Amino acid sequence: MKVLFILYVLIALFFFQSGCTEFEKEDQVEAVTDQPDQESWDNNIYFQRDGKRLAVLTAGYIAKYYQKKHTILKEGVKVDFYGEDGSLKSKLTAEDGKVFDDSQDMVATGNVIVRSTNGTTLYSEELHWENKEGKITSKVPVKITTESEILYGDSFRSDPDLVDYEITNARGTSEKTISIDD
Repeated sequence: MKVLFILYVLIALFFFQSGCTEFEKEDQVEAVTDQPDQESWDNNIYFQRDGKRLAVLTAGYIAKYYQKKHTILKEGVKVDFYGEDGSLKSKLTAEDGKVFDDSQDMVATGNVIVRSTNGTTLYSEELHWENKEGKITSKVPVKITTESEILYGDSFRSDPDLVDYEITNARGTSEKTISIDD
């Protein structure tokens, strides 16, 4: 009888222990899959097309997720945009960002500022880099300043050097003369 009792206790302990282990394993697997595959600090990412440098991205912290196919950027994001001739055209700064692996598109968030070498400055809370088109866009309010104007808008699209830009619902002050004749 004592042997049978001990056998029942051992069997119960076995099931109890294996049940706990499975829950622990599930928690561990879930925690591991949420972790980045690679992490780095104070690094650069280079964007190129046809062998020409388009941009250099710097971030204090970079986390690469292979399965999710994106890279998270934190602790200060900086991007230098270059022209066809290799010269610096503009500099972007933001708090955070995300790069999508398949398209190499990027979104910058948090106090985004783009300063062009021509003196134009763009301010927004979110800005997208569309790699295929080579354009920066924003679907949230923007502010653009130059020597002669301060413009506000609801959305924005431009080349990275802020020369040819479009603003929807533009308002503000400007000294430029704009022809409305077609």
